[in-house]
Amino acid sequence: MKFLSCNIEGNRHFVRILPLLEREKADVVALQEVFECDLEELRQATGLAQVAFYPQADITLPNDHLPLRGPWGVAIFANEIIEEKHHYYFGHENGKLAVFDNDHPSLIDRVALAVKAKVAGQDFQVLTVHFTWSGEGAVNAAQRRDYLELSSFMKQFDEMIFCGDLNTPRGYEIWDDLAKKYTDNIPAEIDTTIDKNLHKSGKDIRLVIDALFTSPHYLLDEVRVLPDTSDHMAVVAEIERV
Repeated sequence: MKFLSCNIEGNRHFVRILPLLEREKADVVALQEVFECDLEELRQATGLAQVAFYPQADITLPNDHLPLRGPWGVAIFANEIIEEKHHYYFGHENGKLAVFDNDHPSLIDRVALAVKAKVAGQDFQVLTVHFTWSGEGAVNAAQRRDYLELSSFMKQFDEMIFCGDLNTPRGYEIWDDLAKKYTDNIPAEIDTTIDKNLHKSGKDIRLVIDALFTSPHYLLDEVRVLPDTSDHMAVVAEIERV
């Protein structure tokens, strides 16, 4: 099974993202920072038949970060989705989607989206997140709080391909705790998944924050981290069931 994960930063990088999806022809694609209104265009680029989407925020108020394009969240694309689960591990007060607030950008809903996809007759359990933001590569109290809730949700799955933008770097406590439970498949020689040429900060940020963890049920090969796709680099791999 060919797998691809990427934080696409809304529709800012479609000139690169759409050709990437068309070229890679992955069997399962997990994307973060996706606008619901772009799902069909993205689905067509992947060439896959189905998509599961879960929103984190409604982008309807003027802000410095995102265009006003409505619900925005995480998505998983595959030809055959046989099961879908989702869980808000932060926010979603009174069952209402958070509206993105320019003055409080971290106060959005945080969701874990889990999909069981069938590829070539085999089931693959994928879970993706756009995890809580802290800033400057630090681990803060909000991340520790939300990681406890996320971990509780993850325990229900006997096997897992866990991916996404963790907003918390390799070498720090949350990533390292995940690495005790799952295999960290980002190659050791990779020292950043932030593309300095496309990131809005313009800084050369040397942090690995885009993850690809797996339980022992999966064996990975040809793991690649691809620049020139978005402000975050795409992660691509071949995955087999053991």
